[in-house]
Amino acid sequence: MDGVEVLGAISPSRAGDFLACPLLYRFRTIDRLPEPPSPDAVRGTVVHKVLEDLFDVPAADRTPERAGDMLVPAWEALLEAEPGLAEMFGAEGPDLAAWLASCRTVLDRYFDLEDPRRLEPAERELYVEALLESKLLLRGFVDRVDVAPDGRIRVVDYKGLAIDTPLPTPTGWTTMAEVEVGDQLIGSDGRPTTVTLKSSVHDRPCYRVTFRDGSSVVADNVHLWRVTVTRRQEQTEQIMDTEGLLSELTALRDQGRPSSMWVTAAHALELTDRIDLPIPPWLLGAWLGDGDCRAGSLTVGRDDVHDMTVLVKDNWHGSARVREDSSAHRITPGKRPDQCTYGHDEFKPPTSGHPSRRCASESRHADQTQSNLSLTGLLRREGLLHHKHIPLRYLRSGTHQRIELLRGLMDTDGWWNKVRRRAGFTTTDDRLAAGVVELLHTLGINPCHFQKPYVNAVRDDRIWHVIEFTPTWFNPFSLPRKANACRGATTPLQHALASRRVIASVARVPSVPTQCVSVDAADAMYLCGTGFIPTHNTGKAPAEGYEAKALFQMRFYALVLWRLRGVVPSVLQLIYLGNGEILRYEPDEDDLRATERKVEAVWRAIRLAHESGDWRPSPSRLCDWCSFHQYCPTKGGTVPPLPEAVPPAADASVDESSD
Repeated sequence: MDGVEVLGAISPSRAGDFLACPLLYRFRTIDRLPEPPSPDAVRGTVVHKVLEDLFDVPAADRTPERAGDMLVPAWEALLEAEPGLAEMFGAEGPDLAAWLASCRTVLDRYFDLEDPRRLEPAERELYVEALLESKLLLRGFVDRVDVAPDGRIRVVDYKGLAIDTPLPTPTGWTTMAEVEVGDQLIGSDGRPTTVTLKSSVHDRPCYRVTFRDGSSVVADNVHLWRVTVTRRQEQTEQIMDTEGLLSELTALRDQGRPSSMWVTAAHALELTDRIDLPIPPWLLGAWLGDGDCRAGSLTVGRDDVHDMTVLVKDNWHGSARVREDSSAHRITPGKRPDQCTYGHDEFKPPTSGHPSRRCASESRHADQTQSNLSLTGLLRREGLLHHKHIPLRYLRSGTHQRIELLRGLMDTDGWWNKVRRRAGFTTTDDRLAAGVVELLHTLGINPCHFQKPYVNAVRDDRIWHVIEFTPTWFNPFSLPRKANACRGATTPLQHALASRRVIASVARVPSVPTQCVSVDAADAMYLCGTGFIPTHNTGKAPAEGYEAKALFQMRFYALVLWRLRGVVPSVLQLIYLGNGEILRYEPDEDDLRATERKVEAVWRAIRLAHESGDWRPSPSRLCDWCSFHQYCPTKGGTVPPLPEAVPPAADASVDESSD
């Protein structure tokens, strides 16, 4: 711009800084304070470089494998130019191999969005600048410019967006760290849903979201939740991030309505019946509730002995011996007397006049599995004797099988509270209590789990677990005495309240590494935590403020190209490599004129701040990512004095860096 009067120059990044926080603009542009490199930002730089260089190779070679081969050289070239970047991978930083793997994941995601073999960009990393009539110079770097044969222009920009959180799956459990794209989780509708995307590891402010039933999940500040909020008999469903939950909950508490925000409970898991359950589910539940831990027998009260005997025989293929004990009865399921241990019903003929119980197919036993066992034998084979717990295969069995398992538990150690109209289960076995809570969650039931000391003069002191819940869509009892008391006792209002996972608190906790996934469920929801909490895809779409800033940057570039070439770009395309989404916007001249007015207004505000010295901070959620906490008064820091030789306002905003 030699010989042309220029009052000032600005890039979209610096304009965005001032719009976000004038003090941030001052720290970066005037004070030029150093900022430590961030793994996320450097990942973006490396991936950008690979995508830029990828178009230098022949079209047929633009494959994920070729891009992957270019990754390490791009990183090594950047490291050679900036050796200080190696400090990111110290004792407190990420593992270099894992970080490079995350770069590869982002690159692979690009190929799901575009096929670079079918593209020939007109420009890459294009430096552009244009002087407005106001003598303000706009400049910056555009990632990519595509020009169609008819002259239409497309501006393309690449954007990038507690790993030990347990995640229930159709076959058991995984963690956020272990789950991979293509794995199956469980959606809020109870059906298996496939992971389609997974983010890199983030280091962000974290919060523990605790629900009224005691369940909790640690999530970062931008994790999304689908919640319902009640105000004056009106309910609104909203999607908000974790910090939004905290703000909303604080406001509701100030209004005296701390229970007015909740997550809707998930549906029962829709899983197919299993044929590999060695013990009928009801009988296993009954033994877990009131069985002898040393043998396969059940202790039954005198009033229930007849009905329980009928239930045992309905659920057992063998014999059932009933004998009276000192104060109760014992029912012992045994083998079928007409079969051998391996299930054969033919025996060898008697010899010497004595009956024989030797199987006629004895020679085949070595290659077979014993199938005609007593309940004691099955429990021993499954490792349940002296070790009561609900095996995982039962917790992920078919819906009816899980209901029968629960009914066995409830018919023995369960009870019905006719005053509160709630069902309950008690045990002093920690592992069994956890299994019952998980079983209820798999059936779409939201239990309340209480614990209190259990003091006994004979046995060691233990913890007494009390698990209560409201039956909503099935009767949790088979025993007639209990089933009749429960039948029809709950109301529609109770059912509605039971479906709410009320948020009790949102509290800041020390930051931990976090990740997020996207699933292919229609409502973008999946279950997380041991409490089966429904949560939303994080990164499904960029946050509204982030998206607005990105679009401003794109309009900025479109304005520069319009002023340079006289053609309004037909499409602005944001490719979010972090979550695999493409956002397209079609600008017109009115949009770009409005953008020009906005940029000029920003520049006037910058000049005014420079003249007055008023670089006031603008606190927001973005503050948590700022590198200048030690200098910011909102974080308890001290603003440094301006440099002795402050450049004139016309030069203060000049930004030599690329965007």
